[in-house]
Order: sequence, then C-alpha cells, then structure tokens
Amino acid sequence: MFDPGSFLRVAVFGVLYAGIEYRYVNRYERESPTTAEGVSEKPVFWVITPYHLFLLLPLFVTVSFTLPITAWAGNTFFLAVLEDIVYFVWRGKSVTAEDWTTTLFGSFRVGRFVIPLWWPLDILVAAALFWVPL
Repeated sequence: MFDPGSFLRVAVFGVLYAGIEYRYVNRYERESPTTAEGVSEKPVFWVITPYHLFLLLPLFVTVSFTLPITAWAGNTFFLAVLEDIVYFVWRGKSVTAEDWTTTLFGSFRVGRFVIPLWWPLDILVAAALFWVPL
C-alpha cells in the first residue's frame, strides 16, 4: 500500500543523496574514466561493488522504511531509480551506453537519450509493490 509521507521522504532523500554522491563520493569522475571499466572498485559479485553492497543498499533500505513491507520494498526500488536519475541531472550529462548504470541489464534509446533497462523495470516493480497491500 502506498504511503505518501514515506514516499515524499524517500524522494527528498534521493535528490539530496544524488547531489552528495556526485559532489563527494564520485568526485574522481572528472579525472577518471566514467565507463564501467573505469570503476576503481572491484565488484563483490556481478557488477555490484562494496560501495553498493555495504553502504548504498543498507542506507536505502533504512531510509525507505514504512509499513506495510511491500510499501517499504516499493520505496527502496523507487529510491534506487530516483537517485540514479537525479545523479545524472546533477552531473549535467545524460546517460551514455558506456556508463556503469547501463552494465546492470543494458540500455535502450529513446530519441537521443540512453535509458538503462533497469530504470523502467524498477519503476514497474515499485508500482506493483505499492499496489499490493501486504
């Protein structure tokens, strides 16, 4: 079940954290390659780095808390997409096919824009979780 209060909290946090990530966490981006091959951390599994597994995931799960559990999960999925989209807004450049975010499931084009495939999938999962009242 959708919880507007927690959804608003998650949206505000996503925008703020994307700015923090751009400004402080990924500030080496100006001097280093931004491609998946240029990421300095070795993945723990698949393309997931220690940063994602040990900082981002627990932080997003904590910030997204609300009851019922499906709204909590929906908030977490929504936060992941929102933070990633806003990160590129802060960066001032659109997603390219070489960016790390496209390595998860690939990407597709809409006009001149590259959209990571996981963005619409995450939004659909979040919407389904908000709809199911468990």
